[in-house]
Amino acid sequence: MPTQLTPLINWFETSIVGSPLWSGLGLAAAALFGLLMLWTLFKLVARGVRSVSETLSGRKRRSTQGFGIAVAPIVGPGGSKQTKAVIAALQEHLGLFTFGSPFEIVKAPRIRSRGAKGLRASAVQYLERSSTDLVLWGARTGGKQKASEVEILSCAGSLAPADAMHFEGFFPLLTPQNQDITSRAVAYLVARALQPGLSDGSAFKAEKLEPVADILVACLENPEGTQERTRRTLEHDYSSMALNIGGETHLTRVAKLRRQSLSSEEKLPPSFEVHARIDLGRALLGLAAINFDPVRVREAMDHLKIAVEMLKSDQVLQLAQVTNQAVQQGQAMLANRKRFSVTGGSTI
Repeated sequence: MPTQLTPLINWFETSIVGSPLWSGLGLAAAALFGLLMLWTLFKLVARGVRSVSETLSGRKRRSTQGFGIAVAPIVGPGGSKQTKAVIAALQEHLGLFTFGSPFEIVKAPRIRSRGAKGLRASAVQYLERSSTDLVLWGARTGGKQKASEVEILSCAGSLAPADAMHFEGFFPLLTPQNQDITSRAVAYLVARALQPGLSDGSAFKAEKLEPVADILVACLENPEGTQERTRRTLEHDYSSMALNIGGETHLTRVAKLRRQSLSSEEKLPPSFEVHARIDLGRALLGLAAINFDPVRVREAMDHLKIAVEMLKSDQVLQLAQVTNQAVQQGQAMLANRKRFSVTGGSTI
């Protein structure tokens, strides 16, 4: 058998092994192997750089006073420009809403889901590692001219990262043409997540809220690129602040804004409509107190009555009512028991 294969082996060595084709195949295989090794090395280096970057970013906040705000890349078309614009907006305008508290803006690595864990779990890990108070990330799925979908995880001043509050919504498109107004709106939305008390007009003194309220008015009057949901948030917060500040100018603005929203043909979320009617009623009563007008008072009472009826269907309030009835029943039983022991058995 070996003797029979000798001619075939000789032909293979002379025709195949020594041919340019065989040499070319060997060179191509070597090149592919080299590229594979380079790609593997590149991935290892990139992973190492990312790990070092995350470690360094985690150390930036350990010796810093005040708030720490981390901004992770906003991914998608135009995401890099929007990320830079958000950071610039915070650096320039966030101080308007922190009332003198120091803060630091840091760049966070991209928030990625790992295994079965979602983005939020990765964000919690980043908060724990970096000692920041808030981390923001987002995505752009609608094109370069659309709003950015963002998510925020905030410790709200005192919460542990595992208990951090989660916010999600839209940031308007930031451009050089609208940055004066829109950048302030973005900075306010981040400050609102950082300090949730901003949405409650009674949480701060009126003199502190006055300049913030004026900024929100400017944002509402120039809603270019602002999503309806974001506009409602700004309107709600301004109304809460304005009612706490008082004064005919603010009350008139609240009445105008709330009337416009309630007269819209678009179906409003029940919670928003309830707040709008309550705010409108309070604003009209405040204006009537300054300059009495029975028509205003009647309109205010109409809106407040509708709000009360809407609140009756709220499950939380229904549960509170049932709980209150149970408490009253318990108090009545204790009172009857006491009378029973005093009268020797008679509770009549």
